[in-house]
Amino acid sequence: MKEESMKESSELSRRRMIQTVGAGLLSTVALGSASSSVSATESVSEDVEDPHPWRPEYHFSPSEGWMNDPNGLVYHEGIFHLFYQAGADRRRWDHATSTDLINWTEHGTKVPDTESMQAFSGGAVIDTENTAGFGEDALVAMYTGHHDEGFEDQRIAYSTDNGETVHNYAKNPVIESDEDNFRDPKPFWYEPDESWRMVVGRVEGTEDRPAGIEIYSSENLLDWTYESTYVDEGDNGWECPSLFEHPVEGTDETKWIIPISPIELRSVEYHIGDFDGTEFIVEEIIRADYGYDFYATQRWGNAPDDDGLNITWMGNWEYAMDAPDPGWQGAMTIPRTITLRKENGSLEVLQHPAKEITKTRQETLAKLCSERITPGRDPLEGTNVEGRTLEIDATIDPQSAEKVGLRVREGEDQQSVVTYDAGEEELRFNRSNSGEFFEDGFYDETTTSLERRDDGTIKLHVLVDRSSVEIFANDGQKTMTNLIYPDWESTEVSLFSENGSAQLEHLVAYDLCTTDNV
Repeated sequence: MKEESMKESSELSRRRMIQTVGAGLLSTVALGSASSSVSATESVSEDVEDPHPWRPEYHFSPSEGWMNDPNGLVYHEGIFHLFYQAGADRRRWDHATSTDLINWTEHGTKVPDTESMQAFSGGAVIDTENTAGFGEDALVAMYTGHHDEGFEDQRIAYSTDNGETVHNYAKNPVIESDEDNFRDPKPFWYEPDESWRMVVGRVEGTEDRPAGIEIYSSENLLDWTYESTYVDEGDNGWECPSLFEHPVEGTDETKWIIPISPIELRSVEYHIGDFDGTEFIVEEIIRADYGYDFYATQRWGNAPDDDGLNITWMGNWEYAMDAPDPGWQGAMTIPRTITLRKENGSLEVLQHPAKEITKTRQETLAKLCSERITPGRDPLEGTNVEGRTLEIDATIDPQSAEKVGLRVREGEDQQSVVTYDAGEEELRFNRSNSGEFFEDGFYDETTTSLERRDDGTIKLHVLVDRSSVEIFANDGQKTMTNLIYPDWESTEVSLFSENGSAQLEHLVAYDLCTTDNV
């Protein structure tokens, strides 16, 4: 990438984008013709390059065009609904569904842009009690109307046939506004008083309201009352919030969590604390992921398990629109669950790939135990561990090695490198030689602290899917999500140590493929 292009890309922000992208008549939208799962691609011969070499195999990506934030995540009648921001120049809501979180079917645009307005991000609920009057079990989505004049208000669309057709509420907006940077509503049912609550980002403060996450209440999803603001003291520009209650492992206690995406930090934070129906009081703030490509997390409503099931856009506004565009741009992370626990008096969030990932395991490539890793010895040499879609679970004791790690998507002059610096107790991921786009000095390496476990080991659970690497370290205590763009031929995997030897206590590696490819 040329220096001038890199500089322009690094200056790109969502705030700038929403001031410059354009606008159009929201109206009833019928279900588009469904297309087959785009996370499942046709199997190809190992010696023939795929026409879409970076198309994820078991992550969701659009069949064509642009995608960013996940929107309106609900589960109903056995179906996971994923709406998402589509349209590179003008935002709208497109729709996909799945019964297993791996194979997805696209259904086209459900909330379009208009001649004067775009449909920005938001959330959805299932109105089981018909409080809004649209019908029992109506799917009710709230989204931001981003007007070409610059202001943003909050609107409703609804479906009475489980998402097949979506209609805009005739009396929109439900929250009027003449201010900009007021977006991303996420409604939820508040059981203590059997009514609705909603959080929405006031990204920049006004004369009347501070910047932060505003909380509203409603009896019917249509008439909303402002309750309070969880103030953004650091002026980081918070957007894409949600708010949910989650159990604390091993206790009878629950805590409330607000996932927030700070624009200035290009990341996601879990703000954990207490909520009384009116105000949120924070206790802990935990960064959700230490990679470059993790933004706009949203949790599924009505999911069958109380495990915080969520998904996140794999992208970064600093460079996303300049990244390789093979006819489509954008992908989601693997769906994740969370565990909330207290450790030494502090709250901690552990993240895990959704259990459905196990359904994609097609072949066990290797199982290794008690193997030495030295500068001259790689336990993976001579095994079948290679590929573009892999799951690797390894437990390593660094012992005398200064550094120990794993290289994936290796090829001629290419490698994506997971390194543990034993002296610094730091986990690193480097993609400076991961193929096209990224290079030295351009979002090449990301790091996070990682203490060894009580037995002196570290545990790495690594998911590789053509153009992404997700790392879950020490049972999800720390995670890293990063995009890569390697050549098709770069498929090798290796273990390494530097300046000393390490012990590979255990490793299992799987070849992954969507069930549609079996």
